[in-house]
Amino acid sequence: MENLALWLGVFCVGVLVGVVIASLSAGHLLPKKQHVELAKARQRILAGIKESHDREILREIFRATDALNGEVDRSLRVLKRSVEQLLTEVQENSKDHEFGPQGANKNGGQTSMSST
Repeated sequence: MENLALWLGVFCVGVLVGVVIASLSAGHLLPKKQHVELAKARQRILAGIKESHDREILREIFRATDALNGEVDRSLRVLKRSVEQLLTEVQENSKDHEFGPQGANKNGGQTSMSST
């Protein structure tokens, strides 16, 4: 009987050790698998965030470019107006001066716009 009790005790201890090892290894392997899945999910999330960030940067660049184009167009219009006014004034001034037969004016050949 002692033999039977001893063998029954060894069997129970063996079963218990097997259950403990199985639960530890399964518990240990499962988080590793979950860790890999979480790492992949994190990579996908970060890639999505980076892509949306890049899109937002491009949108801001296009907005800034449109604003600059508007400023350049406005400056161009102002410059054209100024040049037209200047040309009109120069043409009016040249009509006011009397030129001699050789193209010289009465001031000894110098015009008011000569370079010095």
